[in-house]
Amino acid sequence: MEGQPDIKIDGVTAFALPLATSYRYAIELKSSKMSIWMEDRISKKQWCSTYKYKGGMAKTDYVSDANAIPDATVADYVKGFQDTLDSDLSDSTGIAEVQRKLHALDGGALRLEFAVKIRVLRSTWEAKYTFDLDSVSVERIVIYLGSKLRDQQEELEKLRGEVRDGSSPSFVHLHTTRRNNDWTMNWGPTTGVDFVSTGIDGVVKAQRGGSYIILVTVTVGPGTSTPVYLLKNNTSIQVAYPGYSQGYFCSTSLSTIELLEKNDELTVICSCNLAAL
Repeated sequence: MEGQPDIKIDGVTAFALPLATSYRYAIELKSSKMSIWMEDRISKKQWCSTYKYKGGMAKTDYVSDANAIPDATVADYVKGFQDTLDSDLSDSTGIAEVQRKLHALDGGALRLEFAVKIRVLRSTWEAKYTFDLDSVSVERIVIYLGSKLRDQQEELEKLRGEVRDGSSPSFVHLHTTRRNNDWTMNWGPTTGVDFVSTGIDGVVKAQRGGSYIILVTVTVGPGTSTPVYLLKNNTSIQVAYPGYSQGYFCSTSLSTIELLEKNDELTVICSCNLAAL
């Protein structure tokens, strides 16, 4: 048995009279065994090859000495059948290189026939392939759809859980007019699932990694213009100057989008005559 990667392809095809309606199709190659499924796009009736060939068709089920293509793998045949279903029924001359036919059989089954012209050097020969597809009963369709619906419901619940986990944006608002001896702004204590501040060292520690918008607004008294630093893990990532104003309060802002890992630390250093922060 040839070792082939699993393949699943699908598309839409049509046939000449008498079964000239449009069909959805799927061809699956699994563990080197092939299966074919078709659905009437109007009536929604379905047919498949898996009833007759449990677990799929081996290569010997559809390839013989009469239609074997030299050196072709199972995947090559699958691709060839796909091309046959996707091709035009005829070219500009009215004669197609590939032909496909669909016949109704007793018991509601269908027979799918492919005829492919193979050209080797100066010779041409026609390879024919035949597949009998059994009708899929309504009960089996209901069971299949019920199973698929349950799978989708489980996926939906999983996604809902993920959305709930991230439905509340990470957010903290801090305010202070106090500084430590090293000019580090000393925020009040806060605890939460997103950020933590002890209220002692001026550090705001991230509790959950992610991308964050960080906004700091500093208001200083008149006559001061020393820089304000925003630091991440003791490294400056942004600096701003409040500006110099005589007799008026002045404000400046630091704004950035940062990728924070868990336990990253944010601090603000300001040596200005602080009015508010």
